[in-house]
Amino acid sequence: MDELASLIDKVYREPYFLLGNNCIRKSLKIKAKAEELGKRADLITCISIVPIKKWHNFPTVNIHLYVEIEGKKVDVSLDPRLEEKYCKNSEKKLILPVNISKLWRILSRRTRPERSRRADSISQATETKGNQ
Repeated sequence: MDELASLIDKVYREPYFLLGNNCIRKSLKIKAKAEELGKRADLITCISIVPIKKWHNFPTVNIHLYVEIEGKKVDVSLDPRLEEKYCKNSEKKLILPVNISKLWRILSRRTRPERSRRADSISQATETKGNQ
């Protein structure tokens, strides 16, 4: 777990910028490492309400992504410098969380459709007529 904890700390300290090293990229790095180490990691998307301290805690509303490792939330999107300006990652108000990893697992299941008995009997009848 020390390897994962050190990566989480490293990613947390990386400067945040919206068009590059944002919550998506940071969460994906952590998720990949956790899975490499055999840990269950899920991506969670939500709506984030973040107060801006220098504007008297005026709230900003954003779409946000973080990772859960074996049920524990890991949110490192804001680096220490931005936490001073806005709020600590742990103080964000996160609403309407959706586990997109779980949703992806459900949607990507590849199950073979079951054929009905009627469809089997029709195909057998067609084959029998074709052989006569």
